[in-house]
Amino acid sequence: MEAAAKSNLKPVSLELGGKSPLIIFNDVDVDLATQLALKGALYNKA
Repeated sequence: MEAAAKSNLKPVSLELGGKSPLIIFNDVDVDLATQLALKGALYNKA
C-alpha cells in the first residue's frame, strides 16, 4: 500500500464551492481590491 501511494499520487486542485466570494468594505482601495480579486480567482489556474 505504501509503494502504491508513493507512485500513484497525482497533484489536484479542488473547487470547494462558490466563485471567489469577497467582502469589500466602503473604505477600500478599489484598484487594489480588483487586482487582488483577479489574482485570487486565477491563482490555481495553470
